[in-house]
Amino acid sequence: MISGHITICKIYNDGAKETVLDKANLITAGLGSSLSDLFQGKGSRYVEDYTPGYFQVGTGTIGYTGVEASAFFYQLSSPFSWEAYGEDTEVEVEKRYRCFNASTADGGISYSELLLTSAVYSSVISSGVDGYFGVLSPNRKTKFFMDSFESEIVLDEKTGNGESISELGLFINNPRGLAEDSPLLVAYKEFTAIPKTSSFTIVIYWTIGFLGVSNTGDNVFTGGAREVDTIRRGALAPRIGSY
Repeated sequence: MISGHITICKIYNDGAKETVLDKANLITAGLGSSLSDLFQGKGSRYVEDYTPGYFQVGTGTIGYTGVEASAFFYQLSSPFSWEAYGEDTEVEVEKRYRCFNASTADGGISYSELLLTSAVYSSVISSGVDGYFGVLSPNRKTKFFMDSFESEIVLDEKTGNGESISELGLFINNPRGLAEDSPLLVAYKEFTAIPKTSSFTIVIYWTIGFLGVSNTGDNVFTGGAREVDTIRRGALAPRIGSY
C-alpha cells in the first residue's frame, strides 16, 4: 500500500524544539494518474520526472475528510504567492506550470479541473496553470530504501512570517514529459494553522512510498535528528539558496 508520513517541528531561535504534527498524509489521485501514464507509455520516458521535486505551502484547507472520492484534487486550497514566502527567504521559489486532470460534462466544449470528484477516464484531459513552488533541494532529499522517498523542507525564520500555515503539498517533477517541469500534486496534508513568526524555523520531514510493508524504518524520517542538531547550533547548512 502506498502511503506517506509527515512530521512538522518548530525550532526556536534559542534551540528549543517542538513537534506540532506527526501523522500520515493523504496520497492524492495525481500519483495514481502518473503511474498509470508511466505504465501505458503516455507520460514522460524519464524516471526522474516521476520523483518529488517541488512543494507548496498554503493557508487554507481542502476539507477532504469524509468525502468518498477525497483524493481527486490537484492543488492546495490557498497556496503561497511569491510575496508570501518572504523577500529574504532561504527557500528557492520558482514559477512553474502546475498540471492537473480536467473533465468535461458537455462533450468537450469546456473542461474544468477535477476537485473532490472522479470522472470517466474518456472525458479527462491533462491541463495546467502557472503557480509558485518551493524547490526540494537535492541535499535535502534522502532515499534509504528502494520503495520509499524522504525529504526535508525548511521554512527558515525569514520565510512566511505573518502567514498562518495550514496545508502542505508535495509535487512530482514532470510526469507529462513537457519541455519544462510541470509539477503534479501527489501528497497533501492539512492541519491546525501555525501562525509563522521570525522566532522559529519550521522543519518538515516528509516520507512517501510503500511504507511499513517490508521496512519498518520507513515509518519515520531517518535523517531528522542530524538536521535538528545542525539547526540547534544555529546553522542551517547546507543552505537551500535564494531566489
